[in-house]
Amino acid sequence: VQAELAQLTNARQREIVLEEYEYFISNLGTLTATEYKVYELYLEGKNARQIAQLLGISENTLKYHNKNIYSKLGISSRKQLLRFAALKQHKDAVSQS
Repeated sequence: VQAELAQLTNARQREIVLEEYEYFISNLGTLTATEYKVYELYLEGKNARQIAQLLGISENTLKYHNKNIYSKLGISSRKQLLRFAALKQHKDAVSQS
C-alpha cells in the first residue's frame, strides 16, 4: 500500500490542482471520528467491503460516509482521495526529516 501511495504521489503530482489539495488539507479536521476512521482505512489499503465489516456497518452506510467525506474534502473519487493523501504523507515525511 505504501509503495502504491508513493507511486501515486510521484506519477500524479502534476495532475494535482494546488487549490483543491489545499482545500482537502484544510478540511481534514472537519471529518467526524467515523469519517476519519474510514479515511484511515482507505489509506491502509482496505476496500469498501472490508471497511464496512471492520466498522460493523452496511455498505450503504459506508457509501453515506464516503459521500460526506468527498463533500467535506472537495473531492469526487477514492482515487483522488488516495492521491491527495499520498501527497500529504509525502510532504509530512519530508518535513519531518
